Amino acid sequence: LLISLLAVDMHHGKAYSIREVYFGRLLTFATLSLLQTIIIAIGDILMLDGSIHAPLYFVLFALLISFVFVTIVYTLVTVFGNVGKAMAIVMLVLQIAGSGGTYPVELLPKFFQFINPFLPFTYAIEMMREAVGGIIWGKVFMDVGVLLFVWLFFILFGYFFKKLLSEKMEKLMRKSRESNIFH
Repeated sequence: LLISLLAVDMHHGKAYSIREVYFGRLLTFATLSLLQTIIIAIGDILMLDGSIHAPLYFVLFALLISFVFVTIVYTLVTVFGNVGKAMAIVMLVLQIAGSGGTYPVELLPKFFQFINPFLPFTYAIEMMREAVGGIIWGKVFMDVGVLLFVWLFFILFGYFFKKLLSEKMEKLMRKSRESNIFH
């Protein structure tokens, strides 16, 4: 929801490079996301009265997951504009359905079983389950490794492609606004 409420690009003020704006806005989004995550994770621990084996790691894992996913969504939106918002929504739907968070992966249709290992949310869910049920550090290290790889991929993607695609995406957005179909 932050992506819909806050601007991803600078509209006025000093002239900053595209990369400075990318990382500056990412830090803004990440800060707000991490604050939200702290409130939610601590609220889960204190208010839901669930049995969490490692509450500190529960909060730390949630912070890492939040940082990774805000980077993914922010990068998609800042590089691709409204198309990136649509990509983020499709990614969200696929991850909720295919990550094994709602149903065991073995009970999902074959398509979701196939994409399950490629969804970052799969590793986020597994990491949170470790904090709730008891930590097996080998699994946590693998999950953290996958999430950090995904984060690094999107950081590099934003670093290199934001500048390259920004003019092209701006032309596409201008034409779509002129068509009076999109706002």
